[in-house]
Amino acid sequence: MRQTRLSLTQKVLGGSLLGFAITIYWLVIVSETQLERAMLDQVYRHAQSYLVSIARLLEAMPSGSTREQYRQVLLSGFEPERLTHLDFKPREIYLYTDRGQVIGHTVVGEHPDKPMDGVYGQVIREGKAIISSDLATVIENREFDGHPTVDVIIPVRLGGRQVNAGLEAELDMAELMRQIRINDDAYEKRIALLTTASSVLLLLFVWWLMHHLAIRHVRRFSQTMSRFGSGELDARIPLTLPGDEIGELGRAINGMADNIGRLMREQEESYLQTLQALSKALEAKDSYTQSHSARVSKYSVKLGKYLGLSEERLKSLNKGALMHDLGKIGVPDAILNKPGPLTDEEYAIMRGHARYTATIMRPLHRFHEFLEIAAWHHEHWDGSGYPDGLAGENIPLLARIVSIADTWDAMTGDRVYRKGMSPARAMEILEREKDSGQWDPRLLQTFLGLMRAEFREDEPATSRSAGVG
Repeated sequence: MRQTRLSLTQKVLGGSLLGFAITIYWLVIVSETQLERAMLDQVYRHAQSYLVSIARLLEAMPSGSTREQYRQVLLSGFEPERLTHLDFKPREIYLYTDRGQVIGHTVVGEHPDKPMDGVYGQVIREGKAIISSDLATVIENREFDGHPTVDVIIPVRLGGRQVNAGLEAELDMAELMRQIRINDDAYEKRIALLTTASSVLLLLFVWWLMHHLAIRHVRRFSQTMSRFGSGELDARIPLTLPGDEIGELGRAINGMADNIGRLMREQEESYLQTLQALSKALEAKDSYTQSHSARVSKYSVKLGKYLGLSEERLKSLNKGALMHDLGKIGVPDAILNKPGPLTDEEYAIMRGHARYTATIMRPLHRFHEFLEIAAWHHEHWDGSGYPDGLAGENIPLLARIVSIADTWDAMTGDRVYRKGMSPARAMEILEREKDSGQWDPRLLQTFLGLMRAEFREDEPATSRSAGVG
């Protein structure tokens, strides 16, 4: 029996329809009361702030104030400036003591004591505000007729002592109910826009679905091909691919990479042979360059090993250092073999060898570190070098290593027109100049430690060799 296989399009459409249905259901269920509850919470906060402002006035009154004095303070809560921008209106406000006696009321007359075994006593005992109301139930049941109220009680410290009184306000919430009616009317209109909003969510869901079924695989394809393009010719897309069109594409890419990899290896091998021929030609022009490059490679690899570079990078460092001056093939013999100092014009031509070398090596895409060494081993840590003025860690590590080894051999190696200085003298100069901005100071300090261990004359050879690490 042949197994049915859904196409990617079918998977996306089916998932999109499911996501649309779930989204609409969720919006209808949860959005109906959210705005109303948000409005209610805001009114509760305003109500507490309103009563606290009155309580501050009461607490500032002297002990022994009369009922009428308390009443006048309570009536100040009805002043227009206190009621501005509020979604409620106070109907009555009163002050009672910790024994339940009402000692101030906005309504003239005698008022019965408050029972202290309920919320009135709880406010004083716990020192916390209480909102006593069934307003939330009214909203949920849509019972908007009449004048729903909310009772807010807060603790008060008369005379600056501990909590010894309570302040209660009965607040008319008719204005809030009116606003809720308005919002409910608008809600029916918003339902008409629900489809639009759901469509947006559907697009987001489709994006997620496409990411899960396709994009993540495509990205993996892209990452693999980027690695392949940067020189990892063995990079392949894992074979754990889906059985749909995406999987077919991945397998096709792997087949193409096999063919391209074989051709690139053949091309690189041919080009490396060409570089070897150029090296022989350069040796014929300038025998010093060959021995100089060999020593630079030796010192570079020594430092690279101490730094713990991988075997692969050490190979790149070795070959890159051997060919770091290959561009000198393009420098005229008269300048290359001049026995004395170069003029400014001649030095400018000599400086061009770094770019010449980089240009020669550019076709070796897989060995990009060769090009980095060739192009930037004359860059300085402070950015004053050439050809691109790179600075700090923007200079590739292998180029920084070769720069130090190149300097060391230039100082200690013999030339036709001069004899190289002693290692001790070279170390003394480099130690003094290590913070001059030409080299990576930490790398140079490490290199000098290796050189001291190698050239220390008062230790046996085996000890010196072990100290290099």
